Amino acid sequence: MPPRILIADDNPVVRTTLRHLLESLQACDIIEAQDGQEAVARALEIPPVLAILDLAMPGVDGLNAARQISQALPTLPIVMYTMHFSPHLEVEAMKYGVRKLVSKTQSSVLVSTVQELLAAQASAPQPSPNALPPVALEGVPAVELAAPPPADTSAAPAPETLEPNPPEDPPPDPTAT
Repeated sequence: MPPRILIADDNPVVRTTLRHLLESLQACDIIEAQDGQEAVARALEIPPVLAILDLAMPGVDGLNAARQISQALPTLPIVMYTMHFSPHLEVEAMKYGVRKLVSKTQSSVLVSTVQELLAAQASAPQPSPNALPPVALEGVPAVELAAPPPADTSAAPAPETLEPNPPEDPPPDPTAT
């Protein structure tokens, strides 16, 4: 099954160009959204393996869409593709769940970033078909619990034996002479 990639940008020319660029790299299933609200809805409806979001979109912007998507799909890599690149924005975007901020003037960086993230997804261990699905409570994001690591008993110290404390002498009587 080809990887599913979400592209969210309010400019249809950018969406079409990204679609053609990504499809030329490898077979992929592209999901398009024209704003942040639609991006969130599409990501939850048909979860992608990667999301590429524009920053400046009408309604819900790319940062808030990234926050909502990363809360619902915490393992989903999100790339922000924007004309408004700055080191400060890069730091802020990471707080919203964005893995990488790429300037729209650097499409080669976007291509390499997408290839790296898709390769990482392909090599990541897949969940066991016998694993229980995460439980989601209304208003609480789903959490998957990992098994605790096995205890290392090879170098465990011998348990201490506790001796009872000796009885304490009563305090001296201040009235005795």
